[in-house]
Amino acid sequence: MSSTTRAIRGAIQVSANTHEDIAQATVTLVDAVMGKNGLESTDVEALFFTMTSDLTANIPPLAIVERGSVDAPCLCSAEPRWDGEMPRVIRLMALVHKGRDEALEHVYLNGTAPTRP
Repeated sequence: MSSTTRAIRGAIQVSANTHEDIAQATVTLVDAVMGKNGLESTDVEALFFTMTSDLTANIPPLAIVERGSVDAPCLCSAEPRWDGEMPRVIRLMALVHKGRDEALEHVYLNGTAPTRP
């Protein structure tokens, strides 16, 4: 079966704005996306993160580098503030190699949910 680059979304709410909590939440989110979708580290093309503006103690790409288990380009940006935003949230869009007809499982942890249908 041929594979193509596909996007998997996910999000997690972080317990507190600390270096350790942001790192742990990042690792938990990436592990969950990979585990639920049967991915190996070599399947990951790139990881794009966003964070709510109340998270300032760490950034997800640094947590991924410190962990060393996913060797893919990472990028992080701040989310714009918006009415009704959930506090302390990291969102992920993982670009991965996956078969065109294979199901994708998006992952929302710790009370997060998709922000669009």
